[in-house]
This record gives sequence, C-alpha cells and structure tokens, in this order.
Amino acid sequence: MRNIQRRKFLYVGLMGLAASSMPLSALAHRRKRAVSTIEWDTSKKLLQVTHELHLHDAEQGLNRLGKIANPDLSPLRARAQLALYVQEHFKISEQNGKNIPLEIIGAEVDSTYVYIYQEVELQHVPQKLQIKNSILQDIYIDQTNLVNVILGEDLNSLIFVAGDKAKQI
Repeated sequence: MRNIQRRKFLYVGLMGLAASSMPLSALAHRRKRAVSTIEWDTSKKLLQVTHELHLHDAEQGLNRLGKIANPDLSPLRARAQLALYVQEHFKISEQNGKNIPLEIIGAEVDSTYVYIYQEVELQHVPQKLQIKNSILQDIYIDQTNLVNVILGEDLNSLIFVAGDKAKQI
C-alpha cells in the first residue's frame, strides 16, 4: 500500500514539475475577442469600420448557426455570410438614436484573422455615438468585443460582453 502511495506521490510531483516548466502561454487559453475600429476619414468624409475576428471562432460560430455548411471562410459566399452576420450584430447610431446605416465594403481572410469592412458617408464628424456590439456573443458566452473609436485626435474604447446594451462614446 505504501509503495502505491509513493508512486502516486512521485507521479503527481513529476507532473507538477513538468507543468511548471512549460511556458505560461502553453497553459493559457486564448480568449474569444473581436476588435472593431471606427475611424473618421476627414478627406473623404467617411466613417469607416473594420472588424477583426479570430478566423477559427468566426468559422465555427457561423457553422454552428447554420449560416455556412462547412467551417471555412475561404469561399466568397461564406465571407459574405459573415459580413451580413456582422451587420446584424454591430450597430451605430447618433446621440438622438437615429441609426447610421453602414454599408458592407468587403471581407478578407488573412492568416488567423478575418476582417470585415464597413463605411458610411457623413457630412460631418459625429460628436457622440451609440454603439451596440454583440458579434459572436450569441454563440460564445465568454466572447468580449473591444471597440476603438478614433474621431480626430481622440481614441476612446468600449468593451462589450454578452447581454450589454448600447453604449455611448
């Protein structure tokens, strides 16, 4: 009996030593996070939005929702489905609540990320925006969405978690 306890103790000790010698990044779980950037282009009078999603999360998520048959965003049709999904889950409105209709410009896959581009022409830079971002939060409960807003010289950021309502910036 003592021999079994010694072996168990030695095994647990060796496993602990092995785990402690691994880099922390090997033990860490990648967080599910999307980053959206809203930027004002003064020369073109455009409000431009870029969404950056982890490719695997987006592929698996759209597949789970039944929006794409295979978890693969390389086909144009699959990227179009993702862009339409993002358009449904990312909304911008003026301070008075009037929706700002974003036009989908495109979507592209680059290595481990997928980018979705939107824009809208406006007469002047918005002073305040209300933003709602629930991208992938209907699929992944631990999904967080960071929104960076660059209007002129100022950079402001918002973080959205599942269940958040629109936030003002």
